[in-house]
Amino acid sequence: MKQWSILILAIACAAVLWLGNQQWKEKVLVKSDPTSAATTRGTTEQLPDNEQDLTAYSSNWPEAAQTLFQRAVAEERSFKILLAGSKALGENDTGWAGQLATELKQTYGEAVDVSVKSYDMTSMEFIQANKQAELAAEQADLVLLEPFILMNNGEVTNDQAAEHYSLIIAAILAAKPDAVVLLQPANPLSNARFYPRQVEALKAYADTNGLDYLDHWQAWPETEAERLQLLADGDPSFPNEAGHKLWAAYLIDYFIAN
Repeated sequence: MKQWSILILAIACAAVLWLGNQQWKEKVLVKSDPTSAATTRGTTEQLPDNEQDLTAYSSNWPEAAQTLFQRAVAEERSFKILLAGSKALGENDTGWAGQLATELKQTYGEAVDVSVKSYDMTSMEFIQANKQAELAAEQADLVLLEPFILMNNGEVTNDQAAEHYSLIIAAILAAKPDAVVLLQPANPLSNARFYPRQVEALKAYADTNGLDYLDHWQAWPETEAERLQLLADGDPSFPNEAGHKLWAAYLIDYFIAN
């Protein structure tokens, strides 16, 4: 009888170990498959379940943002992401901000709460209207800011713009001290002379202040003819649908690591 009990116990232990090993293999395969992130997009039924590590998708983020996200997931609360800037964000779902928001929600599900705030203003007008208080009120964990750089073109000096950046970021951090702020430029222009200098100044500001700078210009074509094809016909200061799609693709690859 004792031998039978030992045999049954051994079989039970082996079964538990086998099942555990199979589950471990499935998790490893899902995380290592470069197409796994893509297949989860576009359908809520295929979102990762609670056993899968959603934080793997955030591996491109700054370490501080990854830590905040891991904490939010552990506490079973939504991680707040704010996409903010000028009308270069685009309109509704067709702009890069709308496309990025959709992909974030489809990939991370209820683990993230994404909001978009767009303003048809220069950074000076934004500060004068105290609009930074609206961004601060969001109390977002992660803020991707396009700080009105294109709207500032010919209107606001680089030194003035830097002061405005600091005021906006200070307001965000005053409301939520552990928030992570990322900076990015607006879209490139065709045949621009002074605008690229503004972009270089923004990049230098980010470097000086220890902020991550998302240089989506790397994804845009270098030739004027190709670049012009990505700008709107009626207002070539801003992207057309193809331009927003290109911009969105760069940011999606950053925010959702494969």
